[in-house]
Amino acid sequence: MRVLQIVHGLPPASSGGTETYVMDLADALARRPDVHVTVLAREADAQRPELGLRHEHRGAVDVEFVNNTFAACETFEETYRHPALCAALARVVDAVNPDIVHLQHLTCLSTDLVAELRSRGLPTVMTLNDYWPICHRGQLIDLDAARCDGPGEHGCASCIPAGVIAPAGMWRVARRMRELPVPIVRSVPAAIERLAAAAFPADTRQLSKARADHMRAVLGAVDLLLAPSATLREQYVRFGVAPERLELCDQGIETGRIIRARSDRGGPLRVIFAGSLILSKAPHLLLDAIEQLPPGAVVVDFLGSVAPYHGDRRYAAALHHRLGHPAIRRSGPIAHERVPAALADADVLVVPSTWIENAPFIIREAFASGLPVIASRLGGMAEMVRDGRDGLLFETGNASSLAAALQRLIDEPSLLGRLRGGIRPVFTIDEDAARLHARYASLAASRGPGRAAAVPAASSASARAITALVLDYRTPAETFLAARSIETSIDAHAETLIVANGARDKGARRLRSALPRADVIESDANLGFSGGCNVGIRHALARGAEAVLLLNSDAVLHPFALRELSNVLWSDEHLGIAAAVTVSREEPQIIASAGMRYDPRTGRMRHLAAGRRFASLGTDLVRRVDGASGCALLIKRAVFDCIGLLDEAYFFSFEDLEFCLRARAAGFDTVSVSSAIVYHEGARTIGVRSPRRVYYGVRNHLRLAQQVAPLGPAARLARSALIVGLSTAYVVLSPEVPMAAGLVAMMRGTFDHARGRYGA
Repeated sequence: MRVLQIVHGLPPASSGGTETYVMDLADALARRPDVHVTVLAREADAQRPELGLRHEHRGAVDVEFVNNTFAACETFEETYRHPALCAALARVVDAVNPDIVHLQHLTCLSTDLVAELRSRGLPTVMTLNDYWPICHRGQLIDLDAARCDGPGEHGCASCIPAGVIAPAGMWRVARRMRELPVPIVRSVPAAIERLAAAAFPADTRQLSKARADHMRAVLGAVDLLLAPSATLREQYVRFGVAPERLELCDQGIETGRIIRARSDRGGPLRVIFAGSLILSKAPHLLLDAIEQLPPGAVVVDFLGSVAPYHGDRRYAAALHHRLGHPAIRRSGPIAHERVPAALADADVLVVPSTWIENAPFIIREAFASGLPVIASRLGGMAEMVRDGRDGLLFETGNASSLAAALQRLIDEPSLLGRLRGGIRPVFTIDEDAARLHARYASLAASRGPGRAAAVPAASSASARAITALVLDYRTPAETFLAARSIETSIDAHAETLIVANGARDKGARRLRSALPRADVIESDANLGFSGGCNVGIRHALARGAEAVLLLNSDAVLHPFALRELSNVLWSDEHLGIAAAVTVSREEPQIIASAGMRYDPRTGRMRHLAAGRRFASLGTDLVRRVDGASGCALLIKRAVFDCIGLLDEAYFFSFEDLEFCLRARAAGFDTVSVSSAIVYHEGARTIGVRSPRRVYYGVRNHLRLAQQVAPLGPAARLARSALIVGLSTAYVVLSPEVPMAAGLVAMMRGTFDHARGRYGA
């Protein structure tokens, strides 16, 4: 069994409880003879290439690191779902080829990875180690250090910094200034954020809602959700996760390095605090408590580093000045391998957190050492520590209550012994590995040897007879790449058909030689896009195709695009056309089209999300649209049977939108599928600077408007004037078309429409 664990960091660079647990679990799983473990983790190294990959061997475990310093992050959304980062993670997944994927934490990574895993049919387990999917700050603590119930009516708007609504350039400048060592410079980003909030107003509630909706979709796509505490489980149920999908679990501890605590106590009470010295961990409460105790009654070890809390350095600065208290024996971070010895040298561990902790690993480690625990009466801490039996609980945030618990241990010498005796045997990491191994095997078996994705078999691309049609017009090299992207589609199969339009050279012969599995049909005359496609569509339908994929010759399909289009298309009987989201081949994060909107009153047509980053599409994978670009369209046979083929009068441009609108009038919807991507170069056949583009554009736009909504004379004239005006503005302002030739082409297109002259 190949197991892939994914986490936001690993020791020694990141030594939190989750990170240590993941490495311990990986080692324990790797000790099983039938398991090979790979851990995929994030690291942040400014000296290495951003999003670069690095490999390590750690004993029997392979470790793959992806470098993410957030240098490539330009929006709030990209802090949790980043397409380029997801692509890097997906490459590791493909290389490992796991049987099961265990997601331990996705912060600083990309949540889109869950959809990628699902698209591969991989079974997934996610352990909810904290509240990060609910709260972007991770701990359900707001900016005023108050506990929070998570996104409510107003979302998390008050906790989202104003800087996230700034343009990408301003975002980058502010981020880099925060990294500078000069205090006065570090204060500038706050001013930039205030300026951004005033100059670029936005509803942060919308950002919060988009994140929450996305996280609910992510959690819904995971096969098994594990909650280490009832407290955490309740929070996720409140967030909207079905209770039956959340399985309570214990987490194991590596006992091999544990050192038993000394039971012979003499002198002052030895107290230990182990963890980051940050606001939510509340080390100040312990300092406040010891100040209420008699001098010399306790000695305290603060084992952890003082650090900013979400960029706020005020707490760290205030705490730093207090760490010289006479009762403090030592302070500062120590390597995790030294923690067992430090615990063994103490009488009691204090966990004074004010945030709703899940199931702190330091409590497990203390119990494994035979060390009682004093903890806040809150969340997972109150679940783990049994008051008066293996530890003591105090009122959260109340230093006097904590001082009273410590005073009890001072006043009752026998109490420590009784608490030590009440500690139950811990759940070991090997027991944990055995339990998880059984759950992994069950999930993997439920998917079968082919790991089919969780969609009905009848809906899968492989169950349908699909013909993929590429129209070539004297660009055999580009057509070859398009056809190869069809042939290499994953989990989807289609017959490839190439129509060599206006074949007057050796291109068709070269394509037959290079693509022996494809059928190549030649047309001596240039029939245009609509006429050339119709030749191929007729051929495909005659051979029994249930659907036809139209793919531009200058486009390349993502390996999963065809499968995603097919699965969506047959998921709803009302759907007739499914379109891939078109992105730029040169800048794959930039959208060219995510479908079309068309206003029949004004004739205005626009490509949805054009020019925006792919991450801006949000969580909805399928959107109903008015029409879609013919760059990559999967069309059901029933649509052709009902409305016929493409209108050859258009010859080039607008025939795709007209076909979609005609299909909608017949009862077939068009959808844009953001899980299906096509990379498009554009303008390879007619040329980006050709005036013919302007001619066909204005002529066919006017024709479409007239066909779809034949208005009265005055309204029709106003609409035509608007269309011609927009075309004129494009010619005058765009550097892509020579102005004089473009204006002539526009006037000619307008005149030919008025005469009713169409086609070539």
